[in-house]
Amino acid sequence: MTAFLLAAAALALAALLPLSRTLLAAGPAPRAWRTALTLAIGLPLAAAGLYAHLGRPEALAPPLPEATAPNPVQQMVQRLADRLQRTPDDADGWALLARAYEQLGRPRDALPAYAQLERLRPDDAQVWSQHAVTLALVKGEGLAGEPEALLKRALALDPRHVPALALLAAAAQERGDAAAARKLWARVLAEAPEGSEVAGQARESLRSLRDAP
Repeated sequence: MTAFLLAAAALALAALLPLSRTLLAAGPAPRAWRTALTLAIGLPLAAAGLYAHLGRPEALAPPLPEATAPNPVQQMVQRLADRLQRTPDDADGWALLARAYEQLGRPRDALPAYAQLERLRPDDAQVWSQHAVTLALVKGEGLAGEPEALLKRALALDPRHVPALALLAAAAQERGDAAAARKLWARVLAEAPEGSEVAGQARESLRSLRDAP
């Protein structure tokens, strides 16, 4: 099991790199994007979660020759997707599937899972925030438009939801709306735990915006 968890950790780190590159190219506030993305998605070890959810000891067997070796993580993701077609009201399963697709570098495939989650958990601000980030990654156009609308829905559900506040602050900063960005980052600073990365990002953003018109 230890080897599998180490592999899962490597998968999570590998998935983070292309997502970060996409966001870094999206607008003029890359550190705000990076912090908001990390906060909103969290990149949990979905591979390890799949193992616990479905169970498959043979996945830990010595690898087969490369030409015939199955990918145990891909197989488990597909098994979960197939099972959810038979049990469409399993909210935890849809959440796990969405995270797994994200970690596998398949954010477009995660979007239907978020649609199911919104059906099952319509009052969960975190679901709407995560959907917004994934949709922004798929569109490749930043948070403007539908992703920002999803974030506003999240904030309407929970006005103190730090991920939505941070993402909306980053979106305002991206489009050059310094006044809105200042207000949103101030709200992030009021809600985020003292000493956290997002609190530090809020302070840094507020300093950079202090002299903006």
